[in-house]
Amino acid sequence: DLETQIRSADVENKCLLKEKVEDQRTIIKLQSQLIEKEQESVQSFKETVQNEVKSYAGVVASSCATALSPKKLQTVVKRIHDTEDRSRNIMIHGLVEKNGEDLKKSVSDIFSQLGEKPMFSIPCRVGKPVSGSVRPVK
Repeated sequence: DLETQIRSADVENKCLLKEKVEDQRTIIKLQSQLIEKEQESVQSFKETVQNEVKSYAGVVASSCATALSPKKLQTVVKRIHDTEDRSRNIMIHGLVEKNGEDLKKSVSDIFSQLGEKPMFSIPCRVGKPVSGSVRPVK
């Protein structure tokens, strides 16, 4: 009864084939649903990012407007300029004080001995005169 076994196997094969086709349809349907959900998730994420970027841009714009106001920029530039000016200042200690001294000549002589010829404003003594001590020259 080989013929019966072949027919039975053929029927079972067709049944399995039909199940396989149904399973594949189910898989395709589930994949479509998954893709749809992922697209919704991506769209939601995109909208969230756009809203957050708009919020962040608003915060940055308002804080930058405050941080970069002309008055603040002017203050920063002045501080930098003042710092540079002060960095060029020197103090000379130990230069003996004399009545009627010519500080400009004394300071020029010191720089000449050092082999330097800087440009400087009028030098002056710093502090109140105290007997027995020498005031520095600025």
